[in-house]
Amino acid sequence: MKKKKQNIIIDCDVGVDDAIALMYALQSEDLNIQLLSTEAGNNPIESITQNTLHLTELLNKKVPVVEGVKEPIKRQPSYALNAQGKGGLGGYKYNRKKIKTSPLKESSSDAIYKVLKCNKEKTTIVAIGPMTNIAVLLKEHPDAKDYIKEIVFESGTKEKIYGKPYKSFNVGFDPEAAEIVFKSGIPLVMIPMELGHIAYLNKDDIKQFKKTNKIGKIFAKMFKKYHDYHVGHLGAAVHDACTIFYLLHPEFVKTEQAHIEIKYYKTETDDFGYVDIDFKKKANATVCIDLVIDMFKYEIFDCLKRLDK
Repeated sequence: MKKKKQNIIIDCDVGVDDAIALMYALQSEDLNIQLLSTEAGNNPIESITQNTLHLTELLNKKVPVVEGVKEPIKRQPSYALNAQGKGGLGGYKYNRKKIKTSPLKESSSDAIYKVLKCNKEKTTIVAIGPMTNIAVLLKEHPDAKDYIKEIVFESGTKEKIYGKPYKSFNVGFDPEAAEIVFKSGIPLVMIPMELGHIAYLNKDDIKQFKKTNKIGKIFAKMFKKYHDYHVGHLGAAVHDACTIFYLLHPEFVKTEQAHIEIKYYKTETDDFGYVDIDFKKKANATVCIDLVIDMFKYEIFDCLKRLDK
């Protein structure tokens, strides 16, 4: 019996690890990617949308793209230009004038809501960027939560770093949006930062990308100027791809139940929001704490090789 495809909306701020996640998701025969909504985060929204359109063309996938909200709900945007590069795709550059497709003309809120309402069964949202679009969706269409199966998101950390909470990027970019999402009652699956430090590509893996095919060479270029401050000289963490691995192979991911909420850390020099996690309180989320790295890498390279077929 053929496995039924999961209906998925991916909300993304396409940088290097987002690009790996999109390749993985779009190549999967088990996921029905119905919409890509873009988020300001790694770069300004216009650049992110162009990156997303370009990737769908590069991978020869016809998936609608809608441009999302330009700025966080309350804060000034602080883009990840140092980590992801000026254009958002590390060392890879392309001619934006050659992009043939265009984003949908409606708002991200309306586009997401339309997809949710049209599906007979509940839809999973994969959030691999800040959560501004989802927060706005819940404000403008309060009943949207009734149509969402779960939100699988990448951000947060299980541990304190240097004795204080850690400002992980996706939540830190717009913590007020994440707070709205966390309080919505929608089932949550958290891919914490540490999982990406297990699921990283080492230097030999990156060399293998270059040897595999044309698309692999492009990804290898991306990695050249992708500044991963945690894995560093060992290679490149691909945090966002862990969300797709969880959806496709939960049997290879170790999870625990926990209570998560957004808290704020304010001092004379700091003012940011972060994910507070407590494994002892009544759970409202599934937290992924480990995965089978060999299987993860096999999946990534299998997807890459199948691009030639």
